[in-house]
Amino acid sequence: MNDDVMRLSDLVPEYARRYKVSLSDAAYELHELFIELNTDHHLKQPFKAIPDQVVWVGRVGSPTRTAKPYKLYFSTLAEYLNDFIDSNCNSESKFVRCLYAGEHIDAKDIPSGIIYLSKSALGEWILDAGIELPEFILSSSAGERSEKDKSGSGFKEQELGTISKIMSGLVELIKEVDKAHREPPTDYDGKKRADKIKTHASRLNNPPRKKFDVYSALISFAEDAGVDIPTDHQTLRKYMRAQSKPNNGA
Repeated sequence: MNDDVMRLSDLVPEYARRYKVSLSDAAYELHELFIELNTDHHLKQPFKAIPDQVVWVGRVGSPTRTAKPYKLYFSTLAEYLNDFIDSNCNSESKFVRCLYAGEHIDAKDIPSGIIYLSKSALGEWILDAGIELPEFILSSSAGERSEKDKSGSGFKEQELGTISKIMSGLVELIKEVDKAHREPPTDYDGKKRADKIKTHASRLNNPPRKKFDVYSALISFAEDAGVDIPTDHQTLRKYMRAQSKPNNGA
């Protein structure tokens, strides 16, 4: 398997190792994430299964998709994680309820060890739902790999240009918020634009959910305000968090 693909049975243990937390804490955090994904997915596409490129049933020892038409749902993945907690975090012999859509639609329990997921595809769904993307999922992305490849001598010239663009964009956003409050427009389009700017600023100050994705919110804010700022989520995350990460002695 490549670095992007992993077994569902490995999800909780690897998450726990990455964040140095207990299996129970890891299962709880992932359970909350899949509950949010289920809510968002159900609102957008009620009763639709997760696309095969995100999560699928494979084979023992191989992520190759089985030819059988299994369908998986975020709700059943959340149930699996909840059962993981209730069973004292023993990942062995865990099953996930799947819908078998053959000649006769039926529900089948599939071992979690032969269910696979793509971290990059799952990451896209998390971003589309407006949820903050966990670094555990982001670690398979090109953005994280480029950060690991960066030399230890500091930021390169191109990176400094990106940081400068981000900082300039943030300053312009502050100016737009101030203008929307101090100089309210009188025409319809101007009022609509000012209201959007105020709404974006309010969402940043009072996030609507626990796992709020501030980077996607900033990109949307800049687009509505007409401010030039890097529109790649991974780029914003990389440089805006670069100086806030704790020093682990590495």
